[in-house]
Amino acid sequence: MLKLLLFLVTGAIAAPRELWFQQPAADWVTGALPIGNGRLAASLFNGIEQDILTLNVDSLWVGGPFQNQSYQGGNPDKSLVPELRKIRDAIFKNGTGDPSALLGESTNFGSYSVLGNLTVKLNLNGANTTRYRRSLELSNAVASSQFTAPKYGEIQRTYFCSFPQQACVYHLKSSSGVLPDVTVGLNNQLRVGVPTNVSAISNTLILRGLAENLPEAMVYDARAAVVFPNGKTKDLAMSTGELFVTSGTSSELWIVVAADTNYDINAGTAAQKYSFKGVDPADKVEGTISSVQKIPYASLLKQHVQDYSALYDQASIILPDPVSSVKKPTDQIVKDYDINKGDPFLEGLLFDYGRYLLIASSRSNSLPPNLQGKWAIGLTNPWGADYHININIQMGLWGAEALGLGSTLDGTWEWMTKTLIPRGKETAKLIYGVTEGWVAFNELNIFGHTAMKGKDYPGGSKWADYNTANVWMMQHVWDHFSYTGNQSWYSTVGFPLLSSTAQFHLEQLVLDRHTNDNSLVVNPCNSPEQSISTFGCSIHQQQITELFNNILKGPSLSRSLESRIKTALKSLDSGIRVGRYGQIQEWKLDLDDPNDQHRHLSHLYGWYPGYVIPRNLSQAVQTTLIHRGWGKWTDANSGWEKLWRSIAWAGLNNATNAHYELRFAIQENFAGNLFSVYDPKGSIFQADANWAWKAAVLEMFLRDRDWKFGAQGERTVVLAPAVPESWYGAEVKGIRIRGGGQVSFRVDAKGKIQGFEQKGVVKGVRFVDGAGNKVA
Repeated sequence: MLKLLLFLVTGAIAAPRELWFQQPAADWVTGALPIGNGRLAASLFNGIEQDILTLNVDSLWVGGPFQNQSYQGGNPDKSLVPELRKIRDAIFKNGTGDPSALLGESTNFGSYSVLGNLTVKLNLNGANTTRYRRSLELSNAVASSQFTAPKYGEIQRTYFCSFPQQACVYHLKSSSGVLPDVTVGLNNQLRVGVPTNVSAISNTLILRGLAENLPEAMVYDARAAVVFPNGKTKDLAMSTGELFVTSGTSSELWIVVAADTNYDINAGTAAQKYSFKGVDPADKVEGTISSVQKIPYASLLKQHVQDYSALYDQASIILPDPVSSVKKPTDQIVKDYDINKGDPFLEGLLFDYGRYLLIASSRSNSLPPNLQGKWAIGLTNPWGADYHININIQMGLWGAEALGLGSTLDGTWEWMTKTLIPRGKETAKLIYGVTEGWVAFNELNIFGHTAMKGKDYPGGSKWADYNTANVWMMQHVWDHFSYTGNQSWYSTVGFPLLSSTAQFHLEQLVLDRHTNDNSLVVNPCNSPEQSISTFGCSIHQQQITELFNNILKGPSLSRSLESRIKTALKSLDSGIRVGRYGQIQEWKLDLDDPNDQHRHLSHLYGWYPGYVIPRNLSQAVQTTLIHRGWGKWTDANSGWEKLWRSIAWAGLNNATNAHYELRFAIQENFAGNLFSVYDPKGSIFQADANWAWKAAVLEMFLRDRDWKFGAQGERTVVLAPAVPESWYGAEVKGIRIRGGGQVSFRVDAKGKIQGFEQKGVVKGVRFVDGAGNKVA
């Protein structure tokens, strides 16, 4: 009751930011609750007599050099430049062509892989339990489940993954002062025929093994220690490889879990033979467990909440709750959701959930969040739970800087620097004959796979032939500097990434010999996941234009590079054309089909998340969105495509369509636990739509992009450009703008902006509302 009173605001706003349920999870995709600290993660099923936590550690993969020591990151054995010349000649002659000679195989690419299960069994002798409830509080990243059982009173279980301590914690307590018999297990029953060892020593379980049945396979080590109040430890080991706590031993206990692998991101260079192999993780994991189990539970919880809240509390957007949905279980809210009416509370909860999932899956010492964040249950997972960088992974990063979460992306910069650039330089030379810079394509792993895939599956070019994937990632690098102004970071991390990417594209661009207009274009290219292979694809040209201009806007660190960029920009095709149907063309040639409702909006990259499509082409953008449909067609019915459309409509100040896309996504693509599912069947969890939700809501409340790149004068920041009427009464706090400032305001019952406040002075910025009126 106290918790509810603390968060309840008189009027329409209400906000315990909590997912809660009245029954355990029936399955993983639609029921489990995720916790994580960036590197470690767990999915909670919250069963009553058997509580299962499915565990993940972000570096546990099958494949790569751990599967084949001669793994080359997909790179060919010889130069493909002769084939490239033939392909370019054919495309310039005919307008389209076939780049399949450049494709590589998926052999040894690998997949993200599950670690195992922590199982906690309570011996309740089949007693009837009542008052079951489980929850995940987004404001402090603490999950819980509780129920009442005869003899034991209320049994309370609390779960969190601590970034400060690099461990996950499971706390168990009984209100009666007596716990039932407790059996704790740590295992992975999926790795049949793979060397695995489970042992119990004193108060600790150890799960060790190989990711695959190969001598060079990745080594993992996971440990779980049972701890009692006052730091007491007991010998709980059983011959079965489990720990057993006898009823009456204590009224509470907690379990600390740590894990790691022998993957080493620093061993991904030619000098280390691209092995990515480090030391056995056993000593490190043992050290973590030994240290963490000495810390009182209250301190562990306090440290975790302080660390997480420092990020989560940076910004907020609180929507109204007109029908008191806060009082209903989350799965019931989803079940009752009416696409025609919507539910602002659920729509706002998904905004907070998107922020939560980014923090839980991405921190300074972690690998980037993958297609499933960090949560997976298979030895291999859909699409390898890899890094698709033609939209999906970028959605995780959308809005992070504006929401004060830029520090969570440090691991992403390291991943690009240490896994992509070393191999990507080789790929650039082997495929393009380029001597400077690096390249990577759409599907990436943690082992430096930078070459094209696609040779071993139909239509490979449409999936693989996307050589500005590296440029798209550079948008986030630029954004980090644009928001923070951190000169030291820019010179040591940001600029090396931006400049090496630009160097590649300066060298791979070629003169257009089809239209002979003296412009520089990419050849060959496929607009992501479209079948047409051609030259001058709009997304490629827009992204390179944006990259070059961003470097020129930044601190001057290489005059020679800047000179080359200025020269190239004079001839660079912009990738922005209005076609015969009034649409933004997807290719330099007007090949668009107005009936093509393809899931990607690649030619609108320059509208969002980019900025190079100017506002005076708004009508062409609208026409393009109409042609593309609502995000449900013969090719797919995924959540992320609806979210991208929502943001694009918000960019047109069209609150009606932006909001409809969100409502449509809830109807089609969100499960009862708020996981975004790839299709309405709910068989595949894919985190991109969850992440993009935070960006969509943000875009409806604040737009801050450089619409006229390199222009002099004031930059316009638009407040509440696409807020639907059902969200009137919303409160916005702490949203960052480029240059380091923050803004707060509320939208009143008539849709007007009230209480505007600016923190931090950013020169040359003009604030207006959606109608263009200046906001004081």
